[in-house]
Amino acid sequence: MRSVVVGIFAVAAAGVGIVVGCGGDNPTANAKLPDGVRSQAIEHEQCSEGGHTVQQVDVNNDGKPDIKRVYDGNHEICRISDLNHDGKPDMFEYYDNAGNLRRREADYDDNGIVNSIEYYENGKIARAELDTTNQGKIDTWDSFDASGKRTKRERDTNGDGRVDQWWTYDGDKITIASDKNGDGKPEPETTVTLGASGSPAPSAPIDAGALPPPFAAPVASSDPNPPTPSTSAQDAGPPKRGAAKR
Repeated sequence: MRSVVVGIFAVAAAGVGIVVGCGGDNPTANAKLPDGVRSQAIEHEQCSEGGHTVQQVDVNNDGKPDIKRVYDGNHEICRISDLNHDGKPDMFEYYDNAGNLRRREADYDDNGIVNSIEYYENGKIARAELDTTNQGKIDTWDSFDASGKRTKRERDTNGDGRVDQWWTYDGDKITIASDKNGDGKPEPETTVTLGASGSPAPSAPIDAGALPPPFAAPVASSDPNPPTPSTSAQDAGPPKRGAAKR
């Protein structure tokens, strides 16, 4: 099992402190943050094999387990997967008492630090936290509707813990607005509208600083019945590689 992830927790201009957390043990997890400020801490929830029944699956027949399913009685409580068969876990999934997926964590670059945390309600994704720049802290927060469709994205593009970019989704269009002067509000001239292909609409003013990172297919799930991923422009790509350290 990988070590507890150390995250950064920024609170406005008061300074930056270090938070070490694992799952629900973090006393600041439910703290009220000032408007526009988001927790940047990456919290890894433990999937403990101790005292539980563990079912191991060797997908590629190399003699090493690629999936470990952890059971409490007959109920699967969590799953650890090695999707790229390098001997290290890169996905963790957690299930509620009804057997529905409730949380999924992914390490896209195999450096031992989670880059993506998805939260599910009744088996459907409700929100997500992403480290898109691989700096070891959350910089993007996504919200989804009851059907699992992304409706809103907030981003911290400069790493100060304050949201300075807002994405809204309307059918096949995505509107991105940015705060360039640091007043916590988007400036109209920064607004960019993207079409279904993810490219800026021809008539929209283009602010290069507001454009999103390249889109890419999300990481595969080890769930035998995963939610069907969307392939539209609203999907977030995996974080950039090579910056965060173990």
